Amino acid sequence: MRREPNKNKDGLLAKAARTDSAFRRQVLRKLSRARTRLLVCFWTLPVYIIAIWVLLNNGRNIETIMWIYMGLYAIFAVDMASRRCPQCGNQFFVKSILLNLVTKRCVHCQLPMHPEADTRANREP
Repeated sequence: MRREPNKNKDGLLAKAARTDSAFRRQVLRKLSRARTRLLVCFWTLPVYIIAIWVLLNNGRNIETIMWIYMGLYAIFAVDMASRRCPQCGNQFFVKSILLNLVTKRCVHCQLPMHPEADTRANREP
């Protein structure tokens, strides 16, 4: 008697590969969002400075807006620094003690944050 290959097993392997790929895309999307949030907070610093200047000129209290801005910045920075790479498991944006704001690749294994954009760039015209 000859046994036929288990089609269910092949289907499960393909499903697991698709699930792993979907999980990786989801993690990379969360990495991108964490980076974007911190960059938006960083680029709104001039707006914050102008708001503080206007409040001080009007004799208003600035403590509340200072605590809110510093709190948001701290939350976004910790969120970005704690994100891990789905490939190597290390912190995606932190190589030693410093947070790298400008990288679009894992600082350890060089996994691109946007793999589809990386494959488009490698294609020949």
